[in-house]
Amino acid sequence: MENTTDKNNRGRKIAAACLAAVLLLAAGGLGVSLLKGGSGSKDSRSKTLALVNLYFEKGEYDRALDKLESILLENPEDKEALAVMERILAAKAEAVSGEGSGSGSVNSSVNVTVDTDGLQDAMQSSLDMMKEQIARSNAETEKAQKAMADLLKKQQEQAALEKRRQEELMEKQKAAEAERKKAEELRRKEEENKRKAEEAKLKKNAAVRKEISGVNDEIQQGKSSLNSGNVEAAISHFSKAVSYLPVASGDPEYEPEFSASKNSEIAGLLYEASQKASSAEDRKRLEDMAVQYAEKAVSLDPKSSESLYILGMDSYGKKNYNKALEYLTKAVENNNSNSLYYYNLGRVQFQMKKFTEAKYSFSTSCQLDGNYAPARYNLGITNKRLNDIKSALADFRKVHDIDSHHENSYLEEARILVKTGDYSGAEIAYRNVVRLNNTNRSALNELGTVYSNERKFPEAESAFRQSLTMLPAGTDDPLTYYNLSTVLFEQKKTDDAVSYAKKAYDTSASMKDVNSRSNIIYNYALICDKTGKTEEAITKYSEVLKLNPKHLKTLINLGVMYMDMNPPDADMALSLFSKAFEQDKNNFEVNNNLGSAYLSKEDYANSIKYFQIALKLDPKNNDVRFNLAKAFASDRQYDNAQTTYKELLKQQSNNWDGYIELAKVTMQLGDNAMAEKYLQVVQIKAPDHRKAEVEALLRSLK
Repeated sequence: MENTTDKNNRGRKIAAACLAAVLLLAAGGLGVSLLKGGSGSKDSRSKTLALVNLYFEKGEYDRALDKLESILLENPEDKEALAVMERILAAKAEAVSGEGSGSGSVNSSVNVTVDTDGLQDAMQSSLDMMKEQIARSNAETEKAQKAMADLLKKQQEQAALEKRRQEELMEKQKAAEAERKKAEELRRKEEENKRKAEEAKLKKNAAVRKEISGVNDEIQQGKSSLNSGNVEAAISHFSKAVSYLPVASGDPEYEPEFSASKNSEIAGLLYEASQKASSAEDRKRLEDMAVQYAEKAVSLDPKSSESLYILGMDSYGKKNYNKALEYLTKAVENNNSNSLYYYNLGRVQFQMKKFTEAKYSFSTSCQLDGNYAPARYNLGITNKRLNDIKSALADFRKVHDIDSHHENSYLEEARILVKTGDYSGAEIAYRNVVRLNNTNRSALNELGTVYSNERKFPEAESAFRQSLTMLPAGTDDPLTYYNLSTVLFEQKKTDDAVSYAKKAYDTSASMKDVNSRSNIIYNYALICDKTGKTEEAITKYSEVLKLNPKHLKTLINLGVMYMDMNPPDADMALSLFSKAFEQDKNNFEVNNNLGSAYLSKEDYANSIKYFQIALKLDPKNNDVRFNLAKAFASDRQYDNAQTTYKELLKQQSNNWDGYIELAKVTMQLGDNAMAEKYLQVVQIKAPDHRKAEVEALLRSLK
């Protein structure tokens, strides 16, 4: 972390400047690094060793070590090469020691090969690190190859499964249609048998038979008129039919069941015609008349299931859910074999948030008619509301097995897979939605977010752009602008990213949700921050805090910007970081930046406190470890500083700043000999690193 005296460490400042996609749940792609292994040609190795020996004899130790390193990269266990390295290092150290003795600038008793914390450990650590990298690379290669093979196998299996599903679908659809017709015919026959049973009683009387014949003739003519589209004639025939009722002057032996059944039959014919009406006006007129006949039927026979169903659907259409529930419940009680009755009862129960009851109704409907896709889809939606995600997913997949063109079932499947983290599965489901309807903006936007989570930024860009082509003229979509800007920025398409981020910002006022609006403004501020538009970034970050004073990332990033000013405004930064700390005391970035701000103000106690918290949150972060050591040293806690620097060098043996700062601390502790060794490590391994400072420190040790 940068302080006011060391600008070279600016890179150690940690900010929260990371782009966020909308949904996200975040996921990354598979990165594969290949390191070719093997011992190489023996002839080539022998030639290289011969060249190493030639350089060694001429005293060109660095060139010899460079050549020897190529052999060790091929085989870190090459004992002969390791032995040669030891001899060259010893010779080089002796040469350096001899030169120092001759000049009088270095104590002749100093061994440059540092014992515990010096050069030898540094070289051994580098060698160990090299072995470790090769082993890790080989493991990653094997893992990547296995993952690729598994992916290919999975894709082949999915392709084969999809082919089988398509082949089976046509057969299922044919069977479904046949079953539907069969079920409808069965229902009609049941109603007809019931009517015939009633009529059978009436036909015992010749006079009644004549009346019955007249009623049925008029109903049949009314039905024919409906089929031909002559609504007026149908209404006339139905009106004449009921004028003959009750038959036999209302003889209780025959009435009221017969009159109820005829009113119910007429009601059913009118309701069925209303569902096929070409105009809203005709539909309403037919529905209203159907309700009138249904009400008459129920008044004569309270168990008339068909009329109860019609009254229930009329109440449902008028959003009178309590009345609809009452009628449809009675309808299924009096006819428990009709899948449509249960389906619509489930719809009413769902609207009333009676999800457990709705699940039972939809399940029963599916049992009675397993090929009715709407019932299965609604069962899936209900299971989703009940948080039975596994069952819901199975239901949605069953829907598009029944009907491969059921767009919403693919969409709901995709949304569940996103929530469970199965982005590859969600991607396939979303693509199926777009295949069926490439104007579905919700699917395109959600697919873009999935691609973004998979770090497939070009594909995400394509999905968001396609969504915007379907945006209605004269309207804006700040959320899609925002998402598009993030994936453009990830692809380093900076100008386009800034353009869409600004477009999202300019249209964000239309958003009612304050958090969403805050995030859009934050995104614009962040991109301005990243592209060097400092004043604009500060202005927009401040806007975010006006909307949401607790916006954590804004507090952090704005605080970092104040620390980056010349000179830093540490007080303003501290104010912002402290507010961020109130929001999340266990946030690594907050604690690390608090440590840096206090260090710049020379408040070493607080600086140490927050760096310690940050290091506990991320124990492997050597930038924080370096900053903590500097804070200890600044506070004259030289023992703690020395311990922390040594721990840093164990984990990062090529941290030349660490050697120099450790040397300074060691000098403060009075151990000039060890300080000299640390400085010599830098001179040998990185001779140009802070060269003048290292030479000055060595001269001061004379």
